[in-house]
Amino acid sequence: MTCPTPEAALDQYLDDLKLRGVTNKQITTTRHFLRHLLSHLRDVTHDGQGYRAGADVTLRNFPEEDQFRTLIREFFPYWRGEAIPVVIPTAPIAQPSVIPTGDSNLARALASMQADPWSQATLQKLELHAHQFRSLQRYGEELNKLGLEEANVQARTRLIKLLLYTMRDSNPNTESYRTCVDQVLALLPSQDRWHVFVSLAREFFYFLASDQDAPNKLQKQLSTTDLQSLFMA
Repeated sequence: MTCPTPEAALDQYLDDLKLRGVTNKQITTTRHFLRHLLSHLRDVTHDGQGYRAGADVTLRNFPEEDQFRTLIREFFPYWRGEAIPVVIPTAPIAQPSVIPTGDSNLARALASMQADPWSQATLQKLELHAHQFRSLQRYGEELNKLGLEEANVQARTRLIKLLLYTMRDSNPNTESYRTCVDQVLALLPSQDRWHVFVSLAREFFYFLASDQDAPNKLQKQLSTTDLQSLFMA
């Protein structure tokens, strides 16, 4: 079996995603993630064991999300040169209904509920998320009190919201907070801007910890230009 070059495997996979109707935004995210994966596959054996080793290293630098694990599973046959190209049928193929006619509305509602993250939430998790969002709200309110321009406040809260999203399923402790900060840092385009996000994470930690002195920890000197630079590739 002749394995394709990494770039050829990536191109074939992205082309198949386009044929499946995946959005350009998702394709951009996929390309970014898989290029990181390929960088960790350069020196591994071209088999399942080597692939798993490269995948494990890659996942340490990304949020724990099902989409990235799905990408890893789907990309493996492309990397191995075993993928079957997507073929778009010339006419729609009728699919038999698996929902009983008599209670189709109820069955659809139950299936929709089961697929929704809402149905999987526990009271403990909901309370954790509520605390995170209350902390974010208080953080935004205190930033506004400082008289910062709207673009500055929006940049800070958007980045902190990404941090909260990254740690949404983590235990609420200092160690997990640091770990999630590191995961977000790995997503930034340049290491020379890491200190900007680290400063944000430090000031927000006091809000997350419900520290009454948290407003005094805000760093007004962080400019809008520095904050917005984090979003630039």
